[in-house]
Amino acid sequence: MSENNENIVELIDDEGKKYQLEILDILEHGGKEYAVGIPADTPEDEEEATVLIMHLVHANEEEDILEPVEDEKELQAVFEVFKTHMDSEEFEFEEE
Repeated sequence: MSENNENIVELIDDEGKKYQLEILDILEHGGKEYAVGIPADTPEDEEEATVLIMHLVHANEEEDILEPVEDEKELQAVFEVFKTHMDSEEFEFEEE
């Protein structure tokens, strides 16, 4: 987990369970904004990490909402943009 807590957000699922997400990037694609992150409890030396892509909705001036992206094509397109944003020495991406 990053030492920089300003990149950590708390998510609450439909059942009220809380999760922390470390935001790696905020990007725009197709006129929408997305937050890309990993679970905040992922060890820094972890070989593989789950990347979460969430649609960023500006609810008001003080609050943003992260909503899951359901469409597989949209997820893949945003992930491709994310890969171009990230330093290749910091992340290695495997093709499935």
